[in-house]
Amino acid sequence: MRVAHPSGAATGLHLIADPSLAPNVLQQAAPVLVRSGLPLVAGPVRSRTGARELMLFDGRLGPSQAPLLEKDPPTMLLATREPGGTPSAWELRVLTSLLRGEPLTPPGAALTKLWLEQVVDLKVASSEAAALVEASKGHRNAAGLAADVMHELAANALLDAPADARGTPFYAHRRESVRAVAPEHICQVSMAVGEGGIYLEAVDLFGRLGPEPIARALASLGGRAQVNVSGGGAGLGMRRILEHCELIAVHVVPGKETRMLGVVGFGEARRRAALPKSLLYFKSE
Repeated sequence: MRVAHPSGAATGLHLIADPSLAPNVLQQAAPVLVRSGLPLVAGPVRSRTGARELMLFDGRLGPSQAPLLEKDPPTMLLATREPGGTPSAWELRVLTSLLRGEPLTPPGAALTKLWLEQVVDLKVASSEAAALVEASKGHRNAAGLAADVMHELAANALLDAPADARGTPFYAHRRESVRAVAPEHICQVSMAVGEGGIYLEAVDLFGRLGPEPIARALASLGGRAQVNVSGGGAGLGMRRILEHCELIAVHVVPGKETRMLGVVGFGEARRRAALPKSLLYFKSE
């Protein structure tokens, strides 16, 4: 394992609200989003304008939202977790950075970066994440969840993402027998502590992650977990990421890069899956 060296344009957003929210939520939230630098646009989404739907909802992520990820482009889901019915400042910062192609981790935070080459590196990255939570006085259960999320994010980037020009995976269908990937297939993980908890990120250099596996995992929430190997990899890992995280953000540059971020809060893990969550999937055109 090597320690990594430290290393776009915004799109218009059409703001909508989940029917379960109070009618005045949009009027309360819109000025907050504008002050955060988010480019809201009026009128319905039209593909020719490049606008994307941003839905405000109560943060109760579940199967009913899965069809929203299957839209083209996928709807981004932003939780209204603050007492006044608005999104949190730290989630708005992540969303703004996502749209601009900027780093998703907290600005100015101490950042740990690792290059992963071997399967044993997954355990090292997970241990680093757990140790960072513990050093930050997070709950012991939160440290375990952070380790789990880091492992799944890293495994997706290291083993599921690499594929040939036809999209055939190199490693996803033989995870159990892989010990190391080719030098050109290594991935990078990062972790930092900021508002909201620990920020865990994995980056691959293939840009193949579509919204479909996330939508399948979302559709399975609350039910019995099942393995789905279509396209390579096991869907159980994606479901665990959704269950454990306060926020999931994905930025895909097709054929070049997938950057997936999970934020795990420092509180006790009881009923974590039922806490408010935001899910932001964005693919650059």
